[in-house]
Amino acid sequence: MELLAPAGSWDAFLAALANGADAVYLGGKSFSARQAAENFSEEEIIKASEHAHLREKKIYITVNTLIDNEEFGAVLDYIFFLYNTGVDGIIIQDLGLLDAIKTIFPHFRVHASTQMTVHNSPGVRFLQDKGIKRVVLAREMKLDELKIIRREAPDMELEVFVHGALCYSYSGQCLFSSMVGGRSGNRGRCAQPCRLPYKLYSRQSPRGKEISSTGKYLLSPSDLSLIDYLPELQKTGINSLKIEGRMKRPEYVATVTRAYREALDMLESGGEYQISENIKAQLLKIFNRNFTSACLFPGNNEILNFQRPNNRGVYIGRVLQQGKDFLTRIKLSSSVSLGDGLEIWVARGKGPAFVLREMTVDGQAAESAEKGEIIEVKLDGPAGSADRVFKTRDEELMSAAARSIQMSTERKIGIDVEAFLMKNEPLKLQCRDQEGNEAEVFTRTPARQADKHPLDTDTLRSKLDRLGNTPFEIKNFVLNTDNEELIIPFSEINEARRQASEELLRIRLQDYAWPVLDKKRFRDLKGKYMYSGKHKASRKKQIPLLSITVSGTEEARVALDSGADRVYFALEGIGEKPPLNSGQLSELICRAREAGSELIPLLPRIQKAGEERETAKLLSESGAVSIMVANIGALKSGLDKHFSLRGDYSLNVFNFYSMRTLLNLGLQEMCLSPELNFSQLKNFEHLDKAELLIHGEIILLISEHCILPYVLGRKDEKCLQHCRKNSYYLKDEKGYEFPVATDNNCRFYLFNSRTLCLIDDLEKIISLGPGSVRIEARRSSISQIRTMLKIYREALDKLGRGEKTDLTLYKEELAGIAASDFTKGHYYRGVL
Repeated sequence: MELLAPAGSWDAFLAALANGADAVYLGGKSFSARQAAENFSEEEIIKASEHAHLREKKIYITVNTLIDNEEFGAVLDYIFFLYNTGVDGIIIQDLGLLDAIKTIFPHFRVHASTQMTVHNSPGVRFLQDKGIKRVVLAREMKLDELKIIRREAPDMELEVFVHGALCYSYSGQCLFSSMVGGRSGNRGRCAQPCRLPYKLYSRQSPRGKEISSTGKYLLSPSDLSLIDYLPELQKTGINSLKIEGRMKRPEYVATVTRAYREALDMLESGGEYQISENIKAQLLKIFNRNFTSACLFPGNNEILNFQRPNNRGVYIGRVLQQGKDFLTRIKLSSSVSLGDGLEIWVARGKGPAFVLREMTVDGQAAESAEKGEIIEVKLDGPAGSADRVFKTRDEELMSAAARSIQMSTERKIGIDVEAFLMKNEPLKLQCRDQEGNEAEVFTRTPARQADKHPLDTDTLRSKLDRLGNTPFEIKNFVLNTDNEELIIPFSEINEARRQASEELLRIRLQDYAWPVLDKKRFRDLKGKYMYSGKHKASRKKQIPLLSITVSGTEEARVALDSGADRVYFALEGIGEKPPLNSGQLSELICRAREAGSELIPLLPRIQKAGEERETAKLLSESGAVSIMVANIGALKSGLDKHFSLRGDYSLNVFNFYSMRTLLNLGLQEMCLSPELNFSQLKNFEHLDKAELLIHGEIILLISEHCILPYVLGRKDEKCLQHCRKNSYYLKDEKGYEFPVATDNNCRFYLFNSRTLCLIDDLEKIISLGPGSVRIEARRSSISQIRTMLKIYREALDKLGRGEKTDLTLYKEELAGIAASDFTKGHYYRGVL
């Protein structure tokens, strides 16, 4: 299995290679899902690619953000640069970019980012059909689910995360940072709102009475660590093990990579696989929020960490007492050294955190102290007796990691040089590396008799040894000569040395080059692929269809009776809605047809193997012919079964090229990303094939991990179904209330604290020419659905007849039934 390490900086890149990574992934200054990392300039990418390939390591570049229409030309130029640099592959999220790459750069190796939310076999097969060579699977996969995917997609490379930070939401399905702060996780700028404090409340409890008592970081996951389970992943057939951490320090990358390298070497040796306590201790010391195996083996570990959202370190003792001027005595349960970072967990407020600069043991200054000893340190704040002390920085570990990076910068590739110095012949140099690659060069002028200071072995080697700016160093040197009184100009020796190193470098790197694509050919292909915008000016100013999403059968009936042209029935069953049966679905489809409208099953965003089969059975038995898909696995299945297809906004269509890709596959229409603004929407062609969200509660995230059993009942008990008995919301420190809900598979949903409302912008929406506009009403009551549809139906009809109408009056009426205050989402502000 490949060990794939992260690099957010040059030192982290060196740390990864120096500590045993087989491959490194990193991002450029743009189009990367970790925009807050230092990242790499184009010059640094060239340098990193050379450095890795000379050491027979691989380098993958992340281009894993959604791409704006206006950025598309620039991102293709960037891909052209990466292609010609010879990087081993790129990691992407955007479906339009995938189509462009496979059209313009058909040979380039492409990996599907975890941002694509791939979690089932049809999703893997869809990407395989599109030329993807490797899929980075969702982090929420169970071991049995990985086995199913491996069995049903045997030829696809599979990559899984094995260590590092977890997202609370499925990657690619989170709008939390975007909607709350305008910083889009899909665009690489997540502000990590899930790491902030929240309180849980019940709508049925007395107003203002908090019901959460387990800690305040209710959406903060522990860190992933699968080092104990590498044999299981190997047996499953996983190809690549990925360490998360492009935002982490080089020392973190060094320590974690080294730990997993040692584990893999142990696994490959064929002996007993037993991770030492020392390795586990190093992983804890370098950074942890507690460790979890996440979903790999469900139910056997703590996935959520309510107490702290940041590094907790390792427990090393307790405070005995604190005296005057905060002079504090601590009884150690583990060793400490000067330079270590310590933090004291106090009962209330923020405890002292400090670097240990000085301490005493038995009244004497000490540089280190061992388990069982009592140290005395001066703090800058109060601490109480029995308060716990944690080490958050281990100086010894950090120093060892720094040394490995330094050694990497000094390490050269050894070569053997054989020189042939014959009278009246040019000097010939033969340079060979350990892999057998050979470069042969000659000086321009022949050797001649020396008047004085002839070349000898030591002199010639000293001239050839000046390889400081190259990756090579001479290990063995042999001089063959038929005359010991010969000389060659030193300038020509230096030039021969330069030519030899360049030729050997070229030979070693030639296998990493992709088939030649010159600039003219690239520009021609790019020009043909990019759209002209000719359809933007000729948009039909038609009145769009009115769609609505509901979760219950009675809600669907009311929607059909209240003027909806199209009703999407969300099959995940959010809230208290029971699963829909085929008879009910068939009856609703017939009822819609009789009313001159449509009822379309909206498939869940997440469909694991068993769930996928249940949905297929439901659709088959109901006679449904049209569906809306919300993940690329469902897209693949729908295409294979020849359904009439529409795409939900969870497919993250952020540019026209993604839209065109899906239309070319046969989709009838797609709901565009709610992260788009009016200016961006104006740059779309064929908006008559698009649907825009205009009202309702937007899903901010979907998680495999429901917090309610943890907060309201013991997590090791059978689920007490709190979600069916009550209605809950989270409140942040600013007082915003975010409704929560679960579905029929106990997945957890967080909704926006504000209701989207574009009623007073309907004329502007209509001017864009969308095929339909949509109300999100998964949590709405029957009366709310009836009122929302009545208002929007009436407003659209009046605008269609050219009647003047005061849309603000409709807004006031909608405000009277809304679950929260209104927002216009990103239609005016957009996202970073």
